Amino acid sequence: MVVAKKEKSEAKKKSPGKGKPEKAKVVPVTPPPNVKQRTVVTPWRDTLEFNTTYKWLFGKSNTPATWRQALSKIRIWCLRRGNLCPAAVLATSVLVQAQLEDKEGSAKIQDTYASAFTRFYNFMSSIIQGHNMTSMYETAKELGLQSFIVDLRHLCAHGQELPPVEVLRNTSLHCLEWLRNYYWLPHMETMSNLDAGKLHRKDKLKFEKAVTDLLEIYDLTLECHIKGAEKLKAISKLKSSVEFNKIRVYSSRKKAKTSKEILSAVLGDLSALVKKESSSMKDLLDIYTKCLLKMEYFLGVGLQIDDDEDAIIAATQGLFRLLAVQGYTEKVFLALVQLAENQNESDQRRLGASYWAKKMLETFGMLFRMKRMYKAELDLNDKLKPAVFATLNTDQISKTMRSLLVHSNADLSVTLIFGDNPKKSRSLVFDRDFIKQRVAAFSNFSAPILKGLIPLADPPYTKTQAEDLTKLCDAPLEEFYGEEAMEEEESNNQDYLEQFLGQAAQGKEHTSEWGVWKLDKHTDWPKCALGVLPWVQ
Repeated sequence: MVVAKKEKSEAKKKSPGKGKPEKAKVVPVTPPPNVKQRTVVTPWRDTLEFNTTYKWLFGKSNTPATWRQALSKIRIWCLRRGNLCPAAVLATSVLVQAQLEDKEGSAKIQDTYASAFTRFYNFMSSIIQGHNMTSMYETAKELGLQSFIVDLRHLCAHGQELPPVEVLRNTSLHCLEWLRNYYWLPHMETMSNLDAGKLHRKDKLKFEKAVTDLLEIYDLTLECHIKGAEKLKAISKLKSSVEFNKIRVYSSRKKAKTSKEILSAVLGDLSALVKKESSSMKDLLDIYTKCLLKMEYFLGVGLQIDDDEDAIIAATQGLFRLLAVQGYTEKVFLALVQLAENQNESDQRRLGASYWAKKMLETFGMLFRMKRMYKAELDLNDKLKPAVFATLNTDQISKTMRSLLVHSNADLSVTLIFGDNPKKSRSLVFDRDFIKQRVAAFSNFSAPILKGLIPLADPPYTKTQAEDLTKLCDAPLEEFYGEEAMEEEESNNQDYLEQFLGQAAQGKEHTSEWGVWKLDKHTDWPKCALGVLPWVQ
């Protein structure tokens, strides 16, 4: 499927002048007509595929073999676009199929031609009758078909006796030539390829703007909240007139009186917006994540911590809980990791991304320990009340969950508290290939992330391996090396980390023996062809 540009002429016709004869004078060169470009989705991949099919159908060297190729290609187009395949293409295929059977000497060629001719007219009349109900003769006139085509179609569909084969054969040739001039040639001359990646759907642009506007309000209000400006009067002294006006208008619309209430209102609007668009937009998550990483204050707030990290965590709990409910936690975490590793980004943004990725890893580790403790308790007492980890995304936490939180060995005042996605509960662990990829971009920005990944490795590292790798991550590179020698020494350290992780990955078998059976833990089954075992490929 290709997205193509189709040019449509909009030149206005002028009636010849009336009255006195005009004097002979130099006629200026007529400027080219205004051309309007419109974007259409076609069943053919590109203009080359369309032009090739045209040559198979109407080229000077066309044969029954090229006709079959063209018909095969048109069947593929029908599979790609279904009932949206152009009517003129379908009309062409039925006539060519009839001519092909005529060449092969079909015994029922008269019936074949009659059926093909009837279908041809029905396909073409559907273009006009989709807009208004008209008579067949008016439809034919609007299409540019002669009136005898309508008479012949009537005989083929309702006549007691079919027209002679020779008449049907000649009419078929006439209609194919008409299709060539009416549809195929104009399209071949006016179409051009368009890169689908450069297209922006209106609904996507509208969604992106709505998310960006809401997150801008959130970012501005978060700064005011952290700096102690709760009321609008205090906010007006902290922000510029333009920024304050945005907050004031939003707070007035939502009847929010404090910065905390404004933050809560923004999260409510984000939740409603995603629910409205989630079923119809394929790239919603990518757009949402991109907008999230545009927030300037949010990304850098963790770098301004003195003794107020608990205030920052408390203020942003709602945002991370919303991400967990929406099922976006993993995607946002990966985006933060990639931002921290991106050498083309500013140091400020990389440090901010590293901070939030580290805080999310602390929460993943806390959840991992909580689930392990709960499983151990459940093995001892099968009457234990069920623990729903999705309730961590709310303020109503059960007694069992509170107990698990307390014993999770986490400082709850500076740890983001969010739980599972209600629709998909799972433990967030990371395979060793993912960790090796982080090693490839090792730097002082990504070192805290790599350190946080070590306890969540699957299969887990041995105690010695984890301790050695943690020491490497803790090494403050900027203190040991000067700025000039930093890149060379970091590269050497990077090679060593890759070698270490490679050895560590081989230190544990990928399968466990179960008698004559083996339990495979690392096969990526979704990438496996149906009915084919991965080790047989």
